[in-house]
Amino acid sequence: MLSQEFRDPRLEGVVITATKVSEDVSQAQVGFVLMGDDPGGIRAKVAGRRLDKLASMIRSRLAPRLGLRHAPELHFSLDANRDDLVRLDSLLREVGEELKAAPAPAPSAERKPGDAD
Repeated sequence: MLSQEFRDPRLEGVVITATKVSEDVSQAQVGFVLMGDDPGGIRAKVAGRRLDKLASMIRSRLAPRLGLRHAPELHFSLDANRDDLVRLDSLLREVGEELKAAPAPAPSAERKPGDAD
């Protein structure tokens, strides 16, 4: 939803990692990480401030999608596991690049029904 409906460069690379909704569904804690390089965490701070400013708009768009009369009040926070997630993302990208660079496997010599022995 963020990338499709809020085309804001300050939100580029934002990934929602967790949500925790209060029992009365009035409040929601939303964890996020920022993928990619972010020396000093400046981009994450900017993204967090932007998410806070967009919270009421996000909330109004979420309510009908969730089938709720009122969506919970959203509180965004940078996920503490960011480093682990960024490392995992990096490893998955490396594997993807290795798979792209690897030669295609040779076709198998499977026998088909009806083939002569």
